Amino acid sequence: MPAHCIIKACYAVLFATALPLSNIFAQSNDSVRRLDTLIVSSRRVGSVESSAPVQRLSADDIKRIGATNVGEALKHLSGVTIKDYGGIGGLKSVSIRGMGAQHTAVFYDGVAVGDCQNGQVDVGRFSTDNLSGVQLLIGQGDDIYQSARTLAAAGTVSIETNFDQKNSFKINARAASFDSYQASLHVGRRVGRGLFASFFGDYTNAGGCYRFNIDGAGGSITGRRRNSDIESVRAEAGIMWRGGQRHTLRAKLYGYSSMRGVPGAVIVDNPLSSERLLSRNIFAQMFYEYIPSASLRMKATLKHNYTYDKNRLPAAAGSASAHRFHQNESDFSYTIKWQMSEHFATAFAEELVYNTLRTDNKHNVMSARPNRLTNLAALSVRYGSSLFCATASLLHTLAEEWSSVGKVAPRRSRLAPSLSVSLYPMGQRLCLRASYRDIFRLPTFNDLYYRESGNFTLRPEKSRMLNVGAAYSLPECKYLSSLTLSVDGYCGRISDKIVAVPGIFVWKMSNVDRVSLKGADANIDATVPLHNASHIKISGAYSYMHATDDTDGSPVKGEQIIYTPRHSGSGSVAIYTPLLDAGYSLVWSSERYRLPQNIPSTRVDGYCDHSVWLARSLRVGSGSLTLRAEAMNLCNKNYEIIRYYPMSGRSLRLSATINL
Repeated sequence: MPAHCIIKACYAVLFATALPLSNIFAQSNDSVRRLDTLIVSSRRVGSVESSAPVQRLSADDIKRIGATNVGEALKHLSGVTIKDYGGIGGLKSVSIRGMGAQHTAVFYDGVAVGDCQNGQVDVGRFSTDNLSGVQLLIGQGDDIYQSARTLAAAGTVSIETNFDQKNSFKINARAASFDSYQASLHVGRRVGRGLFASFFGDYTNAGGCYRFNIDGAGGSITGRRRNSDIESVRAEAGIMWRGGQRHTLRAKLYGYSSMRGVPGAVIVDNPLSSERLLSRNIFAQMFYEYIPSASLRMKATLKHNYTYDKNRLPAAAGSASAHRFHQNESDFSYTIKWQMSEHFATAFAEELVYNTLRTDNKHNVMSARPNRLTNLAALSVRYGSSLFCATASLLHTLAEEWSSVGKVAPRRSRLAPSLSVSLYPMGQRLCLRASYRDIFRLPTFNDLYYRESGNFTLRPEKSRMLNVGAAYSLPECKYLSSLTLSVDGYCGRISDKIVAVPGIFVWKMSNVDRVSLKGADANIDATVPLHNASHIKISGAYSYMHATDDTDGSPVKGEQIIYTPRHSGSGSVAIYTPLLDAGYSLVWSSERYRLPQNIPSTRVDGYCDHSVWLARSLRVGSGSLTLRAEAMNLCNKNYEIIRYYPMSGRSLRLSATINL
C-alpha cells in the first residue's frame, strides 16, 4: 500500500475516535459566550511559546527599520542570508541557515508562492506598505493547523497583508536618491454585514544609476552602475467575509508587472550591461475556514498562478535574442484539526500542486515541456500542557512528471518525519526547546531540463536539521516594559546536494555534494519606558553559521560554502516621543567566499550598513500625516553581497504618509 494511503488510513482511525469526543466537548461549551476576534501584535524576536525559532516583524517594526520591501525587512532577522545582485532592480532571494533559497517556502496571506522553474522567489517585489507583518519560522513549530507545504520546507516566510475590518484610506509617497520614486494607495471599506473589501496599488520607478568604486583583481574599479533601472506596477484587490464565529472567507486577485535592467557583473573596460527582464505575474487565491465546534476546525485554500518572463539577452553577433517562459501553477490544499481532549490534538493536511513550464526558445533552453503533479500529505499530533509540549509530524511527498517531448524524471516518493518538544519550567516566561526536521527538496525544472546542463536523473536533496534553544521573557518592571531573549543552536546535513559540475564543454547538474551545517542564532528585544508617554525600543540579532562542504574526497572538504558569511547580524534603536521619533539601524556581515576554494583571491569582504531616520506625525482632521527622512549607508561604501555586483553608496529618502 502506498505511504500516502497508509497516512490517510491512520488518520481515518483517529477521526473515528476524535469525532465523538469533539461532540462531547462541543456540547460542554454550549453555554460559553463567544467573544469578538481580537487582533494581537507580537514582538520581533523568537517567541517564548514555540518549540522552533519564530521571528516576527510587525508593521511598526518594519517602519522602524525603514524597509520598503520584504527583502530589506528579512535582512534584520537572524539565520537569514539575502542574495542581492545589487542595483535598485536587483533580484533578492532568501536562504535560511545556508540551505539555499530553494529550501525556503514563501506564503502570501496563508497561500504558497511557487516557482517551479528555479525554485527561488524574488521577495524584493513585495512592498511593505500594505503589510500587517512578516514572520519567519525555522523548522517544526507547535502549530499543527498548517498546510502540508509548510512541513515540506526548512523554513517559511509568511507575508501578511492588511485585511481591514474598518474603513481606512492610506497614501504613501517616497522620493530617494538615484532618481527613485514610489507611490502607493491602500483603501479598506466595510461593504456589508461581516463583509470587508480592500484595494492596494503601488508604482515604482527608479533610475538606479549610481557611482561605485570597488577593489578588483587588477586594482580599483570605478564607474557608474548601468542597466539597474526598474519600473513596476502592482495592484491587488481582496475581500473578507466573516459569518459569525464559524465561517471566514478571504479572496484576493493580484497583478504585478515590471520591466527592469539586469545589472551584470562589473568588468574592467566593459561597464555596459544590456540584459532586460520583463516579468508579469497574476494570481487568484481563496482561503476558507469553517469551525463547526470548539474542538473541530478545518480550512482550505485554492490558487492559480501564472508567471511570464521575457529575458532579452545580448548576442555575440550584435543582435539580441529573447527567452520567454510561461509558468502555471494550480494549488489546492486543506487542513483538518481535532482537539481530541484538553491536551491532545491531531491534524491532517493534504496539498495537490500542478506545475507546467513552457518556452518558445528551441535552441539552448528547454529540451522538454515538463508537467509535474505533486501530492503532499501530512499527519500531525500534538500534546500540550502548561509545562510541556510535544509535536510530531509525518509528511509524505509523491511527485509524478510527464512531457510531450523528451525524457522526464522518474516518480519520487518519500516519508519525512519531524518532531519538536518544549518545556516551560517558569510558565510562559521561559521556554526550553528542541526540534528535528527531515526535509525533501525536489529538483527544479531548470535543474532537470535546462538543455545541455539539465539532468533528468537527479535525485532530490535530502536534509536533516536539529535545533536546540531557549527563549526568555522578563516580567515588566520599572525600567523595562518588556525584554525578550532567545538563543538557538543547530546542526544538520544536506545529502545529494544539487550542484553544477564542469564537464568537457559544458556544466552539468549533478548530485555530488554533502553539506554540513552548524551554527547559532541569538535575538534580543527590549522596550524602555520614559517620561511623558515616550519610550525607547532596542533590538538586535546575531548569527554564527559554519556551513562546509562535507563530500568525501572533495578537494574543498571542510571549506565554507559560497556566499555564506560565518558571522552576521543586525541591530536597531529608536526613541518615540510625542514631538519627534528618531532611530538608528545597522546590518552587518563578515567576509564570504565566491568560490568553493576559501583562498584570498575568492574572498568577498564583509560590510556594515548604517542608517538613521527622523519622523514626525501630525493630526490632519480625523487622520494623520507622517513625514519621514532617512539616510542610508552612511559610510558611503559600495559593499558587495555578490562579488562584482556593487551596492549603492550613501542615499537619502523622503516619504510622506496620509492615514484617514
